[in-house]
Amino acid sequence: MKNTYLILIGTLIFTSCSNSNDVNQSFNVEGTFEYKILNCDNTGQPEKNCTEIITFIDDSTVDVLIGGGDITERTNYSISKNKIGIDGLQTDISFNIKNDSTLIRIQNGEIWKKANTN
Repeated sequence: MKNTYLILIGTLIFTSCSNSNDVNQSFNVEGTFEYKILNCDNTGQPEKNCTEIITFIDDSTVDVLIGGGDITERTNYSISKNKIGIDGLQTDISFNIKNDSTLIRIQNGEIWKKANTN
C-alpha cells in the first residue's frame, strides 16, 4: 500500500512539471523581429540592407527580408513546440522561441529581437 502511494505521488509530481521545451501558450508571434548584421557598412550602397527583418502577418504568413538584400519575400511558416520553421525560401531559416520578444536562429545562433511597436 505504501508503494502505491509513493508511485501515485511520484506520478503526480512528474506530470505536473512543465517541459521547458514547450512554448508559453501566451506567446504572440505576430509582429516584426529584427537582426542587425554585424560589421555591416552600406556606405555608398544604399540598396544594401544592414538589418534583416521577419514580420509575422498572421498564424501562417510571414514577410522575410534577409541576406542584406532589398526585396521582401512573403511565404509561410509553422510553429511546433518551441520552434518556428519558415518554408519556401532558398535559405533555410528556423528559430527557437526564447520568449515573447526574442528568437534565436537555429542555423547560426543569431539573436533576433522584436521591434518596438510604438
